[in-house]
Amino acid sequence: MVPSERRRFWGWCGWGLCALAAGSACTELASGSDILEAAPGQLGVADAGAKRVDPKWACLGEADPPSAVALRPSVGLTVAVLDSALLTTPAGLQVRACNRIDVDCMTPALPPIGVSSDGLVHLSLDQGFNGFLEITGPTIVPFLFFVSRPLQTERQETLNVIGPASLQALAGSGDVMIDPTLGFLLLRAFDCQGELASGVSVSNGAGGLPFNFVDGLPNIGADVTDVNGIVGFVNVPTGAVVAQGLAGAERTGTVNIVVRGGWFTYGDLSPLR
Repeated sequence: MVPSERRRFWGWCGWGLCALAAGSACTELASGSDILEAAPGQLGVADAGAKRVDPKWACLGEADPPSAVALRPSVGLTVAVLDSALLTTPAGLQVRACNRIDVDCMTPALPPIGVSSDGLVHLSLDQGFNGFLEITGPTIVPFLFFVSRPLQTERQETLNVIGPASLQALAGSGDVMIDPTLGFLLLRAFDCQGELASGVSVSNGAGGLPFNFVDGLPNIGADVTDVNGIVGFVNVPTGAVVAQGLAGAERTGTVNIVVRGGWFTYGDLSPLR
């Protein structure tokens, strides 16, 4: 297992179906023989009929391999938060870590933490933490970031945020009216190799208007991840939401997250757990 992880969430710039067909046949050994002879051409026929598997999706439908993780009392999560328009860290950021079951974060796992002198937010969380981060600031649209895979080793995330004016401009470019009582979803899809994946069909049980990004602008109505592995939904009803990704008929990942009115909620769709 890699001792640490580094990920970039998304920038405002924006699976192939995995199947393996295999055949088998038994050939009896002749009496007194210990040599198995394949019928002429048999192996070639089998090879010709086998489907090639894209390694990006080779894990779909497979059980997770066993893994060993060194136990420790706490694990570090480092977060870089950037304004996507200015490419700077917004002033006055506050981050709270919340347990997943505490959807309103009434009892935070940690007190509010600000940005350190190195421009990053450093969190020390219980090993196995799989809750969410609540990130607020005077110049940004507030957002929730769900830690979809339990935090077992040190991890770094880079999250791009957006201000209210930029949000209105982007919505206007797509001719979308924003309902302030509803929320927003941004979901990133990963493949079996842990890389961001384009072409994943994404749905959620709450609804909302889907979009992705093409050449930096919203592509309204698109429910497939773009070249950056991102798909979003605007005007999503509040409450618990289950989202899933599909590559053809194969499910690539699900995530159970929460939407708040006027907030962005970010989550991952990954076959890796």
